[in-house]
Amino acid sequence: MNTHLVQTTTRFAPPRIGSQAVSREQLLARLQRDRQSRLQLVTGSAGFGKTTLMAQWRQQLIKNGAQVAWLSVSPDDCRLEAFCGSLLGALRQAGLPLDGDLLLLAGPEAISTQAMASLLINALARMSGELYLMLDDFQQAADVRIAQLMQALIDDAPHHLHVVLASRSTPPLLLGRLRAMGELCEVDCAGLSFNFAESLAFLKAHLDQSVDLDAAHAIHDLTDGWPIGLQLMSIALKANPKKAVKRTALLPDSAALKAYLSEDVVADLPTELFDFLQKISILRRFNVDVAAHVTGSAQAAQLIAAVEERNLFIQPVDLPGNRQWYRLHPLFVEFLTQRLQASGADIAQLHQRAAIWFEQAGLVPEALRHGLHCNDFTVVVQLLERVQPSYRSVSHLSQFMRWLEQVPLAELTRHPSLMLLGIWGAVLTVLTSKARAWISAFESVPQAPQWTDQLQLLKASLAMHGDDETTCLALLGSLADQFASHPFMEQVRVGMMITCLGLAGHHNEVRSLFNGTAGRCLRNSNDEMALMGMAAMTSAALLEGKVLEAERMGSKVLAQAQSLHGRRSVSACGSAAIMAEIFYELDRLDEAREVLANRLDILRFSAPGYMIGAALCHARLLDLQDSPRSALEYLVHKEQHFRALGLDRGTARMIDEQLRITLKCGDWRHAETLQVLLDDLARNHRGASSCDAEVMTLAALSKARLALARRQPEAALQALDIVDRFASELARVQWRVKVELLRAFALDELERSDEALESLRSAVASGYRLGLVRTFLDEGQAFHDLLPRLELKGDADFRVYHEKLGLPASKPSTGDSRETSTVAKEAMREQVALTRREQDIIDLLEQSMSNKRIALALNLSLQTVKWNLKNIFFKFGVSSRYDAIVVARSRREVRAS
Repeated sequence: MNTHLVQTTTRFAPPRIGSQAVSREQLLARLQRDRQSRLQLVTGSAGFGKTTLMAQWRQQLIKNGAQVAWLSVSPDDCRLEAFCGSLLGALRQAGLPLDGDLLLLAGPEAISTQAMASLLINALARMSGELYLMLDDFQQAADVRIAQLMQALIDDAPHHLHVVLASRSTPPLLLGRLRAMGELCEVDCAGLSFNFAESLAFLKAHLDQSVDLDAAHAIHDLTDGWPIGLQLMSIALKANPKKAVKRTALLPDSAALKAYLSEDVVADLPTELFDFLQKISILRRFNVDVAAHVTGSAQAAQLIAAVEERNLFIQPVDLPGNRQWYRLHPLFVEFLTQRLQASGADIAQLHQRAAIWFEQAGLVPEALRHGLHCNDFTVVVQLLERVQPSYRSVSHLSQFMRWLEQVPLAELTRHPSLMLLGIWGAVLTVLTSKARAWISAFESVPQAPQWTDQLQLLKASLAMHGDDETTCLALLGSLADQFASHPFMEQVRVGMMITCLGLAGHHNEVRSLFNGTAGRCLRNSNDEMALMGMAAMTSAALLEGKVLEAERMGSKVLAQAQSLHGRRSVSACGSAAIMAEIFYELDRLDEAREVLANRLDILRFSAPGYMIGAALCHARLLDLQDSPRSALEYLVHKEQHFRALGLDRGTARMIDEQLRITLKCGDWRHAETLQVLLDDLARNHRGASSCDAEVMTLAALSKARLALARRQPEAALQALDIVDRFASELARVQWRVKVELLRAFALDELERSDEALESLRSAVASGYRLGLVRTFLDEGQAFHDLLPRLELKGDADFRVYHEKLGLPASKPSTGDSRETSTVAKEAMREQVALTRREQDIIDLLEQSMSNKRIALALNLSLQTVKWNLKNIFFKFGVSSRYDAIVVARSRREVRAS
């Protein structure tokens, strides 16, 4: 008996696509676009979802009427004869009529590869319709004759035959020729990696639909979109849902990841190749030359080629120059690093070799990183002198500061230019304690007068971070003409002037400064500090209440900051904090949530305005999209955070928001306790600074809310007079709107209806002009009860705004509309939930597919399809396929209406 004809039929269909699988829409669209190619090649490392993509592509092809033959190549197919037998089994399983001559392919008689190819091509040429031959795990087909057979099949294939291969390694086929002819569609590791939207969809399916966006971003960045990495992370988090998302949740400390990489990836690697991989794992990027220098291997080029051929988590890096650079996947690097440490290798010596090579190549930052691992501070300082970063990037200053931290302070004070760069890095990332300590150390030794102005600017920055704009402005006063030749310093000075003047309510001065000669350093530059100054201008517009103007300006600044300096750069995070406040006020809640995602950790220590704005916005989103309890718990935590930092304005804002939410929940007794805390803060802020005024304003505003809740409108009006005074002094129009709004509630309680409506009209008119939405909606039922009594006036845009606030334009009811509504309600009563599989089946049923064709398309047994159809008929209350289709279409129409 010919043993090649005794085969496992499960190899002739892909593994079933799980209900939680993420649809690879973009990749499927690319495959669909190139569906007429002779060869579609999917290559990637283990766990990148090659089989899932192929299975989804197969499903789509069958739905579109194509014939598909599938073969999961196994180690048993490593020789040509066994492979041909399996190939015939796949063709037969797909329902293709095979000639008797084709049995020679799997027979004991020896025939040439070319003869085999001819038999196969001739048989396939006689078939009609589009035919796709899908071979998964093609790296198992090790016999060189198999590659020759497939090459001949691809070269001479009939026009309706298309070969689809999935392999961990690049197959030995003449791909260059196919590429030049436009007959090759390629999907590689980079394409197989999930983008963030796909990672989020995966995590929602495997963890929770309400998965935290910060966590999703962190997991996506950690795994680099590697599907199996996401799966292992999900398993780890399911096992311990309270565990924080951090590198240790998945990296080699995870037994699951270690086992996966050990068993599925490196188990069969040659010793020389694995040793090479371990040594180059210390390099963030590498090329042949540095790999050879670090490892001491003369075979570095061949070993890198072997890594590429095996798709061992290697990715090319596009960098200028003649060298081809690569990087390894970060999870693989961590795994290899642990194995290297366990091997007993001299890791310090490897870093020393790397430092020497990178310095000689002129790549000093990387030389420095490796030099720090050698603990030779003389060499490190010399490198630091040569690698002083450009002031164009605040984030680079932060990195430089972290390098400097590892140098003893006594050594550092002998290099003032280096130390000042480090202090700027600390100041701009709001590490104020470190900045003060370094300034003190800097001033403790004699220094040249040339550093005096820069030190004064640094102290002004620290004053601003301490929410003391009075001291900040005083320090800035004598520096007006000191930094004309230093763009970075001038950008810092002008940006701080805008912030301080905006807080003090001097908005005309802000505009004059920004639009004048001094503002050119911000307007005409894309440096990160310039963008931070532009963000300060956006914040000033928001303080003035001009939400629409702030949105136009801030959107552009955020886009530039993200594009030029990165999503988590200091400039992008600061801009995001402002845009979150703007999006929230405009009632674009999902955008507010998204713009804060994976940034709150950075914003936790940032400029006071950004910290406060981000915390308030996040709390309000929790209140609306999660629960008041979650919001209150978060606000208590942030109150403690601001108290620890000594930022009373932030503390007051957190307490004020707690009080508002507490009153909304009806607990005015706890609100009284919170009011006592606010009053205590206000007693300590009787000065003339904007911080003093804001704390006193918040105390008075909360007192007005509490008085309204206790039905004491006269007391509310008295408190609102205080708020009104500070709103006028600081030109905070949004505060004025809140005053008019709460005043309307108090006057209405006193039955002074005309005055109440006049106050409401004034508030709504100002809100319309400025673009305010949540300022009104967050007042809840009191606002919605009063708004319908306001006579609707104004143009069409004002009417739309009015409707958005909660009063739809009235439309007369008609008999027809009531009848339509009744029909719709009746139809909705018939809405019954279908499982995902039932929905897939009914979708194919509408395409007039037979049960057998549906089973093939969904990779189900015929009995499973029939059983699901019975369930569908029962749920729909029908007894035929036709009636089920009618109900399905009716359901869709009802949902659309």
